[in-house]
Amino acid sequence: MARRASDIRFGIEVDGKRSRCWRVRAGARLPELYVEREGLERAAHISLHASGRWHLKVERNQVRQWVRPTELTPGYTRALVISQSVSVATIELAAHPTAKLICVTPDSEPVHFNIFIERPGANLHGWPGKNAMGSTFVGRIELANDVGTCCVVAHQGPIQPGSANFPAPAPAVREQMKEAARDGHLYGTVMFKADDGTAGFLDGKFSVEPSGPSVQP
Repeated sequence: MARRASDIRFGIEVDGKRSRCWRVRAGARLPELYVEREGLERAAHISLHASGRWHLKVERNQVRQWVRPTELTPGYTRALVISQSVSVATIELAAHPTAKLICVTPDSEPVHFNIFIERPGANLHGWPGKNAMGSTFVGRIELANDVGTCCVVAHQGPIQPGSANFPAPAPAVREQMKEAARDGHLYGTVMFKADDGTAGFLDGKFSVEPSGPSVQP
Protein backbone atom coordinates (compact mmCIF):
# COMPACT_ATOMS: atom_id res chain seq x y z
CA MET A 1 0.00 0.00 0.00
CA ALA A 2 1.37 3.43 -0.93
CA ARG A 3 2.24 5.72 1.96
CA ARG A 4 -0.14 8.64 2.24
CA ALA A 5 1.40 12.08 1.96
CA SER A 6 1.81 13.89 5.28
CA ASP A 7 2.89 17.25 3.90
CA ILE A 8 2.36 19.71 1.04
CA ARG A 9 5.11 21.92 -0.42
CA PHE A 10 4.42 24.82 -2.74
CA GLY A 11 5.74 28.01 -4.30
CA ILE A 12 5.82 29.89 -7.62
CA GLU A 13 7.98 29.72 -10.72
CA VAL A 14 8.70 32.59 -13.13
CA ASP A 15 10.82 32.11 -16.25
CA GLY A 16 12.61 29.08 -14.84
CA LYS A 17 13.32 30.59 -11.44
CA ARG A 18 11.37 29.75 -8.31
CA SER A 19 10.47 31.23 -4.97
CA ARG A 20 11.33 29.74 -1.63
CA CYS A 21 8.78 27.02 -0.93
CA TRP A 22 6.43 26.66 2.01
CA ARG A 23 5.66 23.35 3.68
CA VAL A 24 2.45 22.36 5.49
CA ARG A 25 2.71 19.15 7.48
CA ALA A 26 0.16 17.26 9.53
CA GLY A 27 0.69 16.16 13.11
CA ALA A 28 1.10 12.40 13.58
CA ARG A 29 -1.00 12.03 16.74
CA LEU A 30 -3.20 15.12 16.92
CA PRO A 31 -5.19 16.90 14.19
CA GLU A 32 -2.71 19.77 13.99
CA LEU A 33 -0.81 21.53 11.24
CA TYR A 34 2.69 22.99 11.20
CA VAL A 35 3.76 25.50 8.59
CA GLU A 36 7.30 26.66 7.77
CA ARG A 37 9.11 28.49 5.00
CA GLU A 38 12.18 27.25 3.20
CA GLY A 39 15.25 28.92 4.64
CA LEU A 40 13.59 29.58 7.99
CA GLU A 41 12.89 26.01 9.10
CA ARG A 42 15.21 26.26 12.10
CA ALA A 43 14.24 29.81 13.00
CA ALA A 44 10.46 30.10 12.68
CA HIS A 45 7.30 28.04 12.39
CA ILE A 46 3.53 28.40 12.59
CA SER A 47 1.53 25.95 14.71
CA LEU A 48 -2.19 25.39 14.18
CA HIS A 49 -2.99 23.38 17.31
CA ALA A 50 -6.05 21.19 17.87
CA SER A 51 -6.92 23.38 20.87
CA GLY A 52 -7.69 26.26 18.51
CA ARG A 53 -4.88 28.36 19.99
CA TRP A 54 -2.56 29.08 17.08
CA HIS A 55 0.80 30.81 17.14
CA LEU A 56 3.91 31.94 15.32
CA LYS A 57 7.24 31.27 17.00
CA VAL A 58 10.54 32.87 16.00
CA GLU A 59 13.76 31.61 17.58
CA ARG A 60 11.61 29.61 20.05
CA ASN A 61 9.85 32.76 21.21
CA GLN A 62 6.12 33.08 20.67
CA VAL A 63 5.66 36.38 18.87
CA ARG A 64 2.04 36.11 17.71
CA GLN A 65 -0.94 34.15 18.99
CA TRP A 66 -4.47 34.04 17.64
CA VAL A 67 -7.61 31.92 17.82
CA ARG A 68 -8.80 29.58 15.08
CA PRO A 69 -11.22 31.57 12.89
CA THR A 70 -14.82 30.59 12.31
CA GLU A 71 -15.69 28.58 9.23
CA LEU A 72 -15.71 30.57 6.02
CA THR A 73 -18.52 28.34 4.75
CA PRO A 74 -19.99 25.29 6.52
CA GLY A 75 -17.28 22.64 6.77
CA TYR A 76 -14.40 24.81 5.57
CA THR A 77 -12.04 26.96 7.67
CA ARG A 78 -9.62 29.25 5.85
CA ALA A 79 -6.69 28.79 8.21
CA LEU A 80 -3.93 30.79 6.52
CA VAL A 81 -3.10 32.63 3.33
CA ILE A 82 0.47 32.83 2.02
CA SER A 83 1.12 35.39 -0.73
CA GLN A 84 4.03 35.49 -3.16
CA SER A 85 4.68 38.02 -5.91
CA VAL A 86 6.83 37.43 -8.98
CA SER A 87 9.68 39.44 -7.41
CA VAL A 88 10.52 36.57 -5.05
CA ALA A 89 11.14 34.00 -7.81
CA THR A 90 14.93 34.27 -7.78
CA ILE A 91 16.16 30.74 -7.05
CA GLU A 92 17.65 28.62 -9.84
CA LEU A 93 18.20 25.46 -7.76
CA ALA A 94 15.56 22.75 -8.13
CA ALA A 95 12.79 22.60 -5.56
CA HIS A 96 12.01 19.57 -3.40
CA PRO A 97 10.77 16.72 -5.65
CA THR A 98 7.26 16.85 -4.16
CA ALA A 99 6.86 20.64 -4.34
CA LYS A 100 4.01 22.01 -6.46
CA LEU A 101 5.15 25.17 -8.27
CA ILE A 102 2.57 27.50 -9.78
CA CYS A 103 4.04 28.84 -13.03
CA VAL A 104 3.24 32.48 -13.79
CA THR A 105 4.53 35.14 -16.17
CA PRO A 106 6.70 38.12 -15.07
CA ASP A 107 3.75 40.51 -15.33
CA SER A 108 1.35 38.32 -13.34
CA GLU A 109 -0.47 39.35 -10.20
CA PRO A 110 0.67 37.75 -6.92
CA VAL A 111 -0.25 34.15 -6.15
CA HIS A 112 -2.17 33.54 -2.91
CA PHE A 113 -1.96 30.06 -1.40
CA ASN A 114 -4.98 29.42 0.79
CA ILE A 115 -4.72 26.73 3.45
CA PHE A 116 -8.13 25.27 4.29
CA ILE A 117 -9.14 22.86 7.04
CA GLU A 118 -12.00 20.66 5.87
CA ARG A 119 -14.39 18.78 8.10
CA PRO A 120 -15.15 15.10 7.37
CA GLY A 121 -17.55 14.79 4.47
CA ALA A 122 -15.92 17.49 2.35
CA ASN A 123 -16.11 17.01 -1.40
CA LEU A 124 -12.75 15.41 -2.11
CA HIS A 125 -13.42 15.49 -5.85
CA GLY A 126 -13.31 19.27 -5.80
CA TRP A 127 -11.62 21.94 -3.70
CA PRO A 128 -12.43 25.28 -2.02
CA GLY A 129 -12.88 28.18 -4.43
CA LYS A 130 -12.81 25.99 -7.54
CA ASN A 131 -15.93 27.60 -9.00
CA ALA A 132 -16.28 30.88 -7.09
CA MET A 133 -12.63 31.97 -7.35
CA GLY A 134 -11.25 29.81 -10.13
CA SER A 135 -8.67 28.49 -7.69
CA THR A 136 -6.04 25.89 -8.60
CA PHE A 137 -5.66 22.69 -6.58
CA VAL A 138 -2.24 22.38 -4.93
CA GLY A 139 -2.57 19.44 -2.55
CA ARG A 140 -4.57 17.72 0.19
CA ILE A 141 -3.49 15.73 3.24
CA GLU A 142 -5.42 13.91 5.95
CA LEU A 143 -5.53 15.10 9.54
CA ALA A 144 -4.87 12.74 12.43
CA ASN A 145 -7.73 10.88 14.11
CA ASP A 146 -9.91 11.07 11.00
CA VAL A 147 -11.23 14.53 11.81
CA GLY A 148 -10.92 15.90 8.28
CA THR A 149 -8.38 17.10 5.75
CA CYS A 150 -6.15 20.05 4.92
CA CYS A 151 -6.42 21.38 1.40
CA VAL A 152 -4.16 23.99 -0.22
CA VAL A 153 -5.44 25.94 -3.22
CA ALA A 154 -4.02 28.91 -5.11
CA HIS A 155 -5.49 31.92 -6.87
CA GLN A 156 -4.10 35.15 -8.29
CA GLY A 157 -5.07 38.68 -7.37
CA PRO A 158 -3.68 42.03 -6.22
CA ILE A 159 -2.20 42.60 -2.79
CA GLN A 160 -4.18 45.10 -0.76
CA PRO A 161 -2.21 48.28 0.10
CA GLY A 162 -0.83 48.43 3.61
CA SER A 163 2.04 49.62 5.75
CA ALA A 164 4.32 48.19 8.40
CA ASN A 165 6.92 49.54 10.78
CA PHE A 166 10.08 47.59 11.53
CA PRO A 167 12.50 48.15 14.41
CA ALA A 168 15.87 49.50 13.39
CA PRO A 169 18.44 46.67 13.20
CA ALA A 170 21.83 46.75 14.87
CA PRO A 171 24.49 48.60 12.83
CA ALA A 172 26.31 45.42 11.74
CA VAL A 173 23.06 43.77 10.69
CA ARG A 174 22.00 46.92 8.89
CA GLU A 175 25.17 46.87 6.77
CA GLN A 176 24.55 43.23 5.88
CA MET A 177 20.99 44.09 4.90
CA LYS A 178 22.14 47.00 2.75
CA GLU A 179 24.61 44.78 0.92
CA ALA A 180 21.95 42.12 0.33
CA ALA A 181 19.50 44.78 -0.86
CA ARG A 182 22.04 46.15 -3.35
CA ASP A 183 22.47 42.63 -4.74
CA GLY A 184 18.70 42.12 -4.89
CA HIS A 185 18.78 39.27 -2.36
CA LEU A 186 17.17 40.80 0.74
CA TYR A 187 14.22 38.44 1.01
CA GLY A 188 11.79 38.37 3.92
CA THR A 189 8.34 37.40 5.14
CA VAL A 190 5.84 39.74 6.80
CA MET A 191 2.76 38.69 8.74
CA PHE A 192 -0.49 40.48 7.93
CA LYS A 193 -4.25 40.16 8.42
CA ALA A 194 -6.46 39.56 5.39
CA ASP A 195 -9.73 41.41 4.86
CA ASP A 196 -11.72 38.55 6.39
CA GLY A 197 -9.41 38.36 9.41
CA THR A 198 -7.41 35.35 8.23
CA ALA A 199 -3.76 35.43 9.25
CA GLY A 200 -1.51 35.89 6.24
CA PHE A 201 2.18 35.82 5.37
CA LEU A 202 3.63 37.86 2.53
CA ASP A 203 6.94 36.92 0.93
CA GLY A 204 8.68 39.97 -0.45
CA LYS A 205 11.98 41.57 -1.37
CA PHE A 206 13.16 44.41 0.83
CA SER A 207 14.95 47.71 0.39
CA VAL A 208 16.69 49.56 3.20
CA GLU A 209 15.57 53.16 3.66
CA PRO A 210 16.97 55.71 6.15
CA SER A 211 14.06 54.95 8.48
CA GLY A 212 14.54 51.20 8.25
CA PRO A 213 13.73 48.27 5.96
CA SER A 214 10.61 48.38 3.78
CA VAL A 215 9.01 45.52 1.87
CA GLN A 216 8.64 45.53 -1.89
CA PRO A 217 6.07 42.83 -2.72
